[in-house]
Amino acid sequence: MVSTYTANGGIEKIGSGEQSGTWGDTTNTNFDIIDRLISGVGAITLSGTSSTLTTSEGTLSDGMFKVLVLGGSPSGTHTITIAPNDADKLYFVKNGTSQIATFTQGSGSDVSVAAGAGAIIFADGAGSGAAVTDLTALFPNSNTSGAGTFDTVTANGGVTVDNITIDGTEIDLSSGDLTVDVAGDIDLDAGGGDFKFSVGGTEILRVTNSSSDVIIRPVADAKDIIFQQRDGTEVARIEDNGTFNVVTDKFAINGTAVTSTAAELNILDTATVTAGELNLLDGDTSVGSSITVADSDGIIVNDGGTMKTIPASAVKTYATAGATSGTVTSVATGNGLTGGTITSSGTLSLKNSFLASNGTVSTGTASSFTASTYPHFISGRSTSTGSFDYTVTEADGSTHTLTMRDGDSGTFDSFATVLPVGSSISGTTFSYLAVALVPG
Repeated sequence: MVSTYTANGGIEKIGSGEQSGTWGDTTNTNFDIIDRLISGVGAITLSGTSSTLTTSEGTLSDGMFKVLVLGGSPSGTHTITIAPNDADKLYFVKNGTSQIATFTQGSGSDVSVAAGAGAIIFADGAGSGAAVTDLTALFPNSNTSGAGTFDTVTANGGVTVDNITIDGTEIDLSSGDLTVDVAGDIDLDAGGGDFKFSVGGTEILRVTNSSSDVIIRPVADAKDIIFQQRDGTEVARIEDNGTFNVVTDKFAINGTAVTSTAAELNILDTATVTAGELNLLDGDTSVGSSITVADSDGIIVNDGGTMKTIPASAVKTYATAGATSGTVTSVATGNGLTGGTITSSGTLSLKNSFLASNGTVSTGTASSFTASTYPHFISGRSTSTGSFDYTVTEADGSTHTLTMRDGDSGTFDSFATVLPVGSSISGTTFSYLAVALVPG
């Protein structure tokens, strides 16, 4: 009779009359197998994502260890297949790797042991349909996945969990501060639509969902919502009476500070101006309401970014009510203005009654003359006989040719023209007389 083997441990059963002279060696191997099956601790090194844990008949093998200490550096979740699939096995597992270790034997259930965790598992040896079961999931004090019911759990060293489901209504901290530290975002989800902030059990602030609008309000009566800078400097506050109070110099629109005081802005609260009258200040020329200046007042105008005042002694009434064009009806006397017109585009045109005489006339001989400060009327003639052209250069650099010849190259050529401010006339040497057009 030949030897046979135990179904689960692979221990050799020597056949009757077999192995004469060698049965002692076989028996010693069997004792080693029994010793490993009962209390053997084996270090199993994992690599990649799969391996086989085999129990070999009559030979010491890794599948015979009672305790499996998993090590190595698997590249991902590692699947360990228990072989053969018809052997009952019981293992104490410690997963010392950084990956999940999943034990399987057949098409039945598998058991996964988390990285750094442990478990007691058994394989039922049911052949192709064999299943692996986690016994520790049935123990209430298991450190692996599973459910348990406890009156009190004390974990002074910390608790590592995947998700927390709370049947009660409070999380209490007896003393100190509570820090919620997450690697991603903190998502507060309140199905009731209210987020309440309390101090010592008294609610002070509430954020409420109102048809997807957000309501922020203090709950304590007669208290304000205050906005501060980091150093505690107050910027603004919403007072209990509904007033939105902005600290002086802390209000800006689109980055531009509003420097008007409340008293200055409140002037508009007592003014009797209409929207149409205010539109005149905005440059709306379609509104033709008249502007009348009292004797003690004046008009403020923007002159290239500088605010200037035209005194009442210089200006009275500009147009009749409702007019978009017309004649200036009144000006102060003695200012050199005799009247003018307002065009349909809103342009005001005034007239001089005379020119100032002091320093307005100049004569001389030169090859060029420039009208500086005021426009000039200039007339002249060449200082030598011949035919000459003169060049008028405008302030922007453009030029024009001035030809005023008498047709005789043996006589002098003369010219006369008006030079705008900044323009000049040049050419062969000429004698001239220039008159500055200075307002009176």
